[in-house]
Amino acid sequence: MDISTAGSLDMKFILDLYQRAFPDNERKPFSLIERKVSMGEMEILLIREERKRIGFAVVAYAEHLVLLDYFAIDERWRDQGYGSMALELLEGLYSDRQMFLEIEKAGVSLLAGRRKAFYLRNGMQETGIDVEMFGVKMELLSTLPGLTFEECESVYRSIYGALYRNVIQPLN
Repeated sequence: MDISTAGSLDMKFILDLYQRAFPDNERKPFSLIERKVSMGEMEILLIREERKRIGFAVVAYAEHLVLLDYFAIDERWRDQGYGSMALELLEGLYSDRQMFLEIEKAGVSLLAGRRKAFYLRNGMQETGIDVEMFGVKMELLSTLPGLTFEECESVYRSIYGALYRNVIQPLN
């Protein structure tokens, strides 16, 4: 398995999976992601197994943090260990930074509970930080303990600019 920067020929696969894997209310306009990529503040990564496209990740950077903003494995390749392997590769790729991510609050849906269990099983830790993003209650998970919302704000400011306070509100 390998993870590399996505090329223009990979974008149709990534955009299709992005739309299937994430509900409308959790998707940023893809044009915003592409703009942030061109500015060097985000990266779109392709996950491959033996030259087959099996998933993607979108990450955002700021200071000593990296936000795993989107991570998805194509439906045909799920439940075969590829997600765990890809997450391990991502953590290795960004081992010099603390990685965090947002997931929909567990208990909201069966899928939300499955996502949380997947990330916890693969080494992510609960932070105790809950936020509301675009009206959706989310919780933050991290690779290391001690993450604060104030630290995360640098990444959110990078993505959303001055509007981030209208987009993300801490709930605790």
